[in-house]
Amino acid sequence: MDKLLISNFAASLFALLNPLGVLPIFIGYSAGEKRNVQRWLALFVALTALAILLVFFFAGSSLLKFFGISLDSFRIAGGILLLIIGIGIVNGDSSKAAKNVAAEDQNSDFRAAQLVYRKIVIPLAIPLLVGPGVIANVVLYASEAEAKKDDALFAGLIGTIIVICFLVFVIFLSGRWLQKVVGDVGLNIITRILGLLVAAIGVQFMITGLSNIIVGTLVPEILKVR
Repeated sequence: MDKLLISNFAASLFALLNPLGVLPIFIGYSAGEKRNVQRWLALFVALTALAILLVFFFAGSSLLKFFGISLDSFRIAGGILLLIIGIGIVNGDSSKAAKNVAAEDQNSDFRAAQLVYRKIVIPLAIPLLVGPGVIANVVLYASEAEAKKDDALFAGLIGTIIVICFLVFVIFLSGRWLQKVVGDVGLNIITRILGLLVAAIGVQFMITGLSNIIVGTLVPEILKVR
């Protein structure tokens, strides 16, 4: 088993998921909820991220090929979605949706968390946590394990995904503590700043995707014509 490969995968996966960067946005969506509801939400989002990562780990390249979707096309689509979401966060729309949904059911923390989760699974789980970069990273390392035909390495990479998603869950659980430290005004400022960054990330995704398509597809075609 290649321990260096696994450690590199763990470091890159955690950096690309960036749960610390997504945490203020999670807090913005769940700030008005009870602690138990926030715990359920953190669990739901972490499990969703885990499920998506495992799906792309086992069938990522085949899935994209089946639908005829290139990674750059996926990156552009994710960038457009992030841009729209980032604008909404800057305008203060992120927490309102969660609070309105939670008001539908005050009797069950689990049920309230389900209702909020339906509204925030996008963008939190995908594409903020599991974006094109994360998917590309997972597909790349899965292909590496397949090429080496190392079952221990394959299992180690799966275990790494599970551990990292557990860390995401733990980090999101700390959201209540952060909310107490910075206060409502500070949280509002942080959330809007992060909204601006989310929009900028979306624009960067689109630029990267378009650049790769132009350089990798259009330029060779133009040179052929000449």
